[in-house]
Amino acid sequence: MAAALLSVGSLGGGFVLARLAFQQDAAGYEPDYLAEGSAAEGQTAEAPDHAGGTTASQTPAASEAGHGETQEAGAIEGILPFEEIITNITSYDARGNSAKAFLKLTLVLVYRPEAGAADLMHARQPFMRDLFTGYAHSLTETDVRGMAGMMNVKAELLKRARAAAGNDLPQEILISDLIVQ
Repeated sequence: MAAALLSVGSLGGGFVLARLAFQQDAAGYEPDYLAEGSAAEGQTAEAPDHAGGTTASQTPAASEAGHGETQEAGAIEGILPFEEIITNITSYDARGNSAKAFLKLTLVLVYRPEAGAADLMHARQPFMRDLFTGYAHSLTETDVRGMAGMMNVKAELLKRARAAAGNDLPQEILISDLIVQ
């Protein structure tokens, strides 16, 4: 009985310690640009008046237009679209015989918008595309089947994008089209 209580207590304590470590670790990986964006919005909302009061720095219409342009420019800066990749892959028919199929893949790379990141991503894009094409050619029809297959493909493409970039600027791969024919 004492051994059972001791093991349950140690499991619970281990869980609590692991959860605390995860939360502390996750806070360290929070992107800096998210915190900077919310701080910048709070600072530009009001400007001091010469009489000592505060007044709105812009009219609501101008504020919305300026905010939309800033948001759109930031979204474009962190996105790198790729041309579609078309390659043949191996599939199997009902009898288990190997057959040929084609894979059409259209994707977008999302990267962290830092200084010089756009130039680096555009310079490394041909190398990324080469790695993506080689990986897509090695896939089979069963590799891309289902949600688990899609997640595995995205994870492998992200790993290759980071290898081609030489750092962890690439944050996510978005697949707009994945067609097997």
